[in-house]
Amino acid sequence: MRLFALALVGHLSSVQGQIYSFLGDAVPGNRSLHTLYAFYVYSLDEAPEREHGKPFVKFSGLKCQSSALATPEQKQAYDQYQGIQLSIMRYRDFWSLIDPKNFCSTKSDVEAMRAEMKDQLLVHKSANQKYADVAVYAHTIPFTTAPQKDVREYITKTGVYILVFSNCGSLTDATVTGTVIVKNAYGFLPGNEYHKMPFYGWLLIVYVFLAVGWMALSVRWWKELFSIQHCISVVILFGLFECFLWYVFFNDWNNSGSRGKFLFVLAILATVVKSTFSYMLVLVASLGWGVTRPYLDSQVLMKIQVLSFFYIVLDFIREAVLSFRNSHSLSIAFVLLCLLPVSLLNGAIFSWVFTALSNLMETLKERRQFEKLLLFQRLWKILIAALTFATLTLLFQIFNLSRSLTARWKYQWMLTDGISHMLFLVVLAAMMYLWAPHKYSQRFAYSQQIGDHDAEKDAGDHPGAIWADEDALDDGDDGETFWASTKGASNFEMDGEVKSKTHGSNIDVIGASALEKS
Repeated sequence: MRLFALALVGHLSSVQGQIYSFLGDAVPGNRSLHTLYAFYVYSLDEAPEREHGKPFVKFSGLKCQSSALATPEQKQAYDQYQGIQLSIMRYRDFWSLIDPKNFCSTKSDVEAMRAEMKDQLLVHKSANQKYADVAVYAHTIPFTTAPQKDVREYITKTGVYILVFSNCGSLTDATVTGTVIVKNAYGFLPGNEYHKMPFYGWLLIVYVFLAVGWMALSVRWWKELFSIQHCISVVILFGLFECFLWYVFFNDWNNSGSRGKFLFVLAILATVVKSTFSYMLVLVASLGWGVTRPYLDSQVLMKIQVLSFFYIVLDFIREAVLSFRNSHSLSIAFVLLCLLPVSLLNGAIFSWVFTALSNLMETLKERRQFEKLLLFQRLWKILIAALTFATLTLLFQIFNLSRSLTARWKYQWMLTDGISHMLFLVVLAAMMYLWAPHKYSQRFAYSQQIGDHDAEKDAGDHPGAIWADEDALDDGDDGETFWASTKGASNFEMDGEVKSKTHGSNIDVIGASALEKS
């Protein structure tokens, strides 16, 4: 938790999407080199949109200032110092262009035309090549107090560009201010994030159609609605709200170049709450809430609440870490430490769901509630298919991590966001189909069981006429019928005696038919 907080505070204070800001940062030590950030850039030819012209990198207002009092001789040395540089270069070319044991130019390198100046970053290229020819864009940061003009260079090659901070001289007592700005042909969004913007836009439209259709059915059959259908309405609302927030967030980021912190936190929170509520909906449905029992035990409710709390906290951390893993140098151990608890919770939730769902289907089979049994058998198949597909996707993700970042960054969003959202949408649509409001929705809601043998026999032809909870009374003459328990015993008693079996059977059959119609 402490590492996570430090990472977020440190990075959010200096990084705004494709804009990296220096706010009085200390320069690196003598003859040192650091990689700070990753930019994802499409060339103009490969860009999905070209509304903003050629992609470029801009070094804006960058300057160094000494942190110590300087004598006139020292001030002159500072003014002539050319060793502090910022560069961006493609990640795939880094190890071929930069020698980690010899990355500062010398006098002999200048004489051999391998470098333009002594004590600067040495890029291994041909003598007749310029930096731009090898997709390297370098900027020397001067020591000055005067405002600096912006330097813009156009990027011509697609790739993952890393920001390199180097100091090839001996001066270290200085700080740097200014910004490095990278802009694509379509805006400020990093190339690995761009496709999420139209994706969430289309997903928002799909959720609008789902919401309108579900609302129309709910209004038409509002008297037939029960608990699970209300919960599905809430899930649709969360999904709609989540897609709207992510779409607004990415549009704002693309236009302004800043990753809006408030929108970012809201969008992650919406994602986490939607996921948690959805899992808990499937869980309580599998436990028979609103179907075979009117309420859940207090101990079960307590477990669900504790599980939900931990899931929201841990999943929020996971989502935040995943959002920064492609642009920041987060260690694999740290990322896995944030992912493992959520994975374990997911395993526990699915284990509980399938165990409860199996027990529920056995109960329904014993009670001969075949319509409900068929519904939950279909839910079982849907969950198995979704879990299988999600597992295959996870295995492919693990395999894909072994590939180079330069080979997978363009479609990585599909594995992290696209497939999971589409899979969730398919499961949600399936549950909407299974529990769609209709004339006989109340058949699938909790109610007490008809206790007469003849009514059970009649239900052989109409299996939807019988439904029960765990506390339903046993069959027999001493058992109280549904109508006796709800309408009062006076309608079924005559002079203190129970009516004959013949009349009782007729009444029960009529009662079953009336319930089916209701």
